[in-house]
Amino acid sequence: MSPSQSIEEARFKSKHQSLLEDFLELQKEFVSKKKKLQMTKQKRDILSTEIRFLRQRHRYLMAMWSHNHQLQQDQAPPQNSSMQSEDVGKLLRAEKKLKDGIINGKRVQKKIPWQDQSTVMKI
Repeated sequence: MSPSQSIEEARFKSKHQSLLEDFLELQKEFVSKKKKLQMTKQKRDILSTEIRFLRQRHRYLMAMWSHNHQLQQDQAPPQNSSMQSEDVGKLLRAEKKLKDGIINGKRVQKKIPWQDQSTVMKI
């Protein structure tokens, strides 16, 4: 072997070594970026699944709210202002009769609770 061949061979070995190191470094970067991409895809899939669930849940809750709201409207008696004023008047007359001690046109003696009897007797 001549000295020029050994120098050339040493140069090839050093170039080979540096190229091998570059390749290994690039391979590590590739593997880490691939893992990061997989994790990002997994997060995206999880979020899209959660969004799909929440949209379905929202549709279900809105349907239930609509159904309940419709039932409440069906059960509520029609609002008539003249009927309301008559009902209020009847309630007021009934309260006044109870205060006066008259129920259904008959005079009724009001019962005084036990605690009130003691205060009445002290006065």
